[in-house]
Amino acid sequence: MTPADSDLILDSKRKETLHEFLGVLKELVARDSAPGEGKPRHNVEREPQYPAGPEEKLVLDGIAAFKDFEQRVERLDKELRHFDNEARQLGSSAALLLAASRLRERLVRLLFIFRENTATLFPRRIVRQSREMLVNPNIMDRRGKLHHEPLQFHTFMAEDGFATESIPKEFEGFAEDLRMLLHSLNDFPEFRDDAVNTSINAFAGELEYRASCLTEYKGHFRLVSVQQYVHGLTTEIGDHIDVVASTLSMFIDIGFPTIQLSQQYAASNLSNLAMFGTIFSVVTATLLQLSYRETDTTLSISVNAFWFSSLVFSVAAIATSLLGLAWTQAIHRSPNHRVPWWVLTWIRRSPLVLLVSAVVCFFVGLVLVTYTISNNMVTPILTTIFTSITSFGLAASLCWMVLERFVFIHHRGHIWLEDLMLDTIKHITAPIKTIAHRFYSSFRAIPSYVRRLSPAKPLERTTHDEDVECAAPTSCGVSTVPPSTQDEVVSFSSDATPDEQDEARRRRARERFKDAVRTVISMQSYPRTFRSQSLDWMMRPGPASHPPSPGGNVAQRLAMSVLSRRLQTLECSQDISPHQALVRDLQFSPDGKYLATASWDNTACIFKVSEPSTDHHVLYHERGFTEQIIWSACGSYVLTRSPRGIKIWTRDGVCLKTVRRPHMVHFIQWMPLENMSILSVEGCEVVKLDKDGEVLDTYSFGRVELRRVVVTSDGNRIIGIGPIMAAPNGLHPSRPTRVEKRIIVYNTRTRLCESQTPLFQDVNDVKLARNNVHLLFAFGDQSPPQLWKMELIGRTSQNCARLTLRHAFSSTVSIEYVGSTFGGKNDQFILCAGKSGDILIWDRESADLLHHIYPTSPDQDLTCISCNRLSGDPFALAVAGHDGSIRIWTTPLCLSPTPSSATILEDGLQTGSLRIIF
Repeated sequence: MTPADSDLILDSKRKETLHEFLGVLKELVARDSAPGEGKPRHNVEREPQYPAGPEEKLVLDGIAAFKDFEQRVERLDKELRHFDNEARQLGSSAALLLAASRLRERLVRLLFIFRENTATLFPRRIVRQSREMLVNPNIMDRRGKLHHEPLQFHTFMAEDGFATESIPKEFEGFAEDLRMLLHSLNDFPEFRDDAVNTSINAFAGELEYRASCLTEYKGHFRLVSVQQYVHGLTTEIGDHIDVVASTLSMFIDIGFPTIQLSQQYAASNLSNLAMFGTIFSVVTATLLQLSYRETDTTLSISVNAFWFSSLVFSVAAIATSLLGLAWTQAIHRSPNHRVPWWVLTWIRRSPLVLLVSAVVCFFVGLVLVTYTISNNMVTPILTTIFTSITSFGLAASLCWMVLERFVFIHHRGHIWLEDLMLDTIKHITAPIKTIAHRFYSSFRAIPSYVRRLSPAKPLERTTHDEDVECAAPTSCGVSTVPPSTQDEVVSFSSDATPDEQDEARRRRARERFKDAVRTVISMQSYPRTFRSQSLDWMMRPGPASHPPSPGGNVAQRLAMSVLSRRLQTLECSQDISPHQALVRDLQFSPDGKYLATASWDNTACIFKVSEPSTDHHVLYHERGFTEQIIWSACGSYVLTRSPRGIKIWTRDGVCLKTVRRPHMVHFIQWMPLENMSILSVEGCEVVKLDKDGEVLDTYSFGRVELRRVVVTSDGNRIIGIGPIMAAPNGLHPSRPTRVEKRIIVYNTRTRLCESQTPLFQDVNDVKLARNNVHLLFAFGDQSPPQLWKMELIGRTSQNCARLTLRHAFSSTVSIEYVGSTFGGKNDQFILCAGKSGDILIWDRESADLLHHIYPTSPDQDLTCISCNRLSGDPFALAVAGHDGSIRIWTTPLCLSPTPSSATILEDGLQTGSLRIIF
């Protein structure tokens, strides 16, 4: 080929590339300049020139989350204000008023802290609140005026003025205030609501758990990852705030009227006692005016003594009733458990006892009067009989009321007084009934015993005759029981009367019913589940702070458009079914020629990508499912993992070693730069094994129960992720699904944890890019995969790793993700598979969605995805399904554009360097 021909071919390629770029530019300009239907012109002009990217969308979602949290706090503050107003109408509401005021002050502080944290993440979008404005204008002082004094900052601000450092202490104080409110509500026995107790206890427990976990990040709240975790707590805390606000609203509508009605009823009773005592004292005083001068006889003196005593008791009942009435309606009276028992008993119980004593003394004096002034015995006798009956009835009623209260308090309402009395009577009469039954049975057995005795034979028998008679068979074919055994059976059957047997059955039935009720109550008291949502991502300042360059933005969009078009040529080139069950894992070999798969049918397969259906090796496992398969760096060996064992295989399917472990193996990984060393993740430890299964070293990760780990290429750092087993104080979250997860960076040389980053979601998988900088996390729900960056801070000899979130790869379609991985020669792509069959490909740096492969069949159910990362063009990826099938997708054309076309694009748009190399 001549140079002229090569120049012509190059010119034709340049023209083709330029025409393609010009077509894309026309489409973008037409789409941006076209006004929306039904929208006025001024609205179109106010729209941003460039559409919002994934980061901008996440920034807006983060701001919306804070606004939603702010509205929830305002709603709770409103409910607390209504709660305060309603509580002022009740007696003994001082503790409620104090708890409500402390909660409102605490809400102001928490909202200020979360606002400061959000303003740090989004400095251009959220306005900071000045310290002078940190007041709650709804809090009144004792004179009823608005309290405008600012809250004391030194009580919750850190020494350096950073508010977020004090959030663990504020959470603990918030939990204490909530429990104080709950204890104050429980001081009112007139109304108990399990919903209030459950919601407040769950919220307080969640705050204590989060506070204990956050104490481990002391001094690290300036890190963006920790700030983002704190920002994510707005959703979790906001859900609890909504529940507490709803229960408080219900308590205001139902609880307060019930308590107020009960207190009004008690006040009415005391008022009636005072009125009756007043009338009775007037009658007694009137009769005393007629009898106090009669002191001639002993009966007259006794009459005056009893009537004066009755007057004293009635006046004391009046005074005590009025005192109890005033004390019951007082707002600032102490709760019942804060008052001495004798004071509480005197105020509440003594008016009735004093009034009954006054009536009894009056009746006794009245009987004595009849004996003094009556000339016959009919009137005194009738008066004595009627007075005795009436007094006995009053005394019996008073004793019944006292015993009822004692039984209720002692047995906590499980047994009534009548049941206790019947049980006591049965317990006392049971021995008498048993003795009488035995005597009656013995008396009835005498005639039959006499008839069995023969008069011709002596009563004495030999031992041999007794044995023979005992062994003689009866007409039924069964030998008779010896007399001694008969006596024992009779005595055993006679010990339990029919009444006792019925009572025993009833007692067992009651116990079973009580156990069933306790089980149902414990199941109903379990904390309810709420919606699961979190914001585990880090937002950088929005485009308002850094205006994009028009040329650079257009160039980037053009490059993404070209890549998107070329990725649309992906097609399924292979569709095989080497397994009979779910495929749990698959991975390409380092040279890209082989594909290894692991399935739950107790097998793993290794086959060539070019000829997957003709020649492949099956790796059999005799125990458990095959959960994981991983290639060595040289591509000559394969590791497979089962729940309790690890196998080392050659590429040809030969098993070299089987390693049995005493603990559950959650994950395995090759140790770089070492001769076939293996890392086995077992609970909170990572065990380093050699090729023979001998333990070389153990790395402890504290309380984090590891699920996945990756190792840097130099072997100096292990990045692990998993849930923490418990908080430092031993607490657990109110919902087990919301346990805190952490990303741990562990240094194998210093054996120290360099950094720990909190998360909310469950991480299914983690991948490390070949540059040892980027980490890709895949989650087990509809949360999109996240790209994190690991940076080394400090001197070269003593540097420390820090993690920051770069992107969250979102999609316009709701997808349940099952796995993600890097793709491309330099890991430029992020590939993710959806459970329903979706395959998505993003650009790693810009987080732009390049291609979306929609499911072709509704029966697809994917489980994992892998990419041929080290191979060149054509681009290849593989996905596996629940049915054991494996599909390989490839591009028939080269993805990399020619350097000349990229140079022309750079020169034409006058941008920086634009690289589209794969």
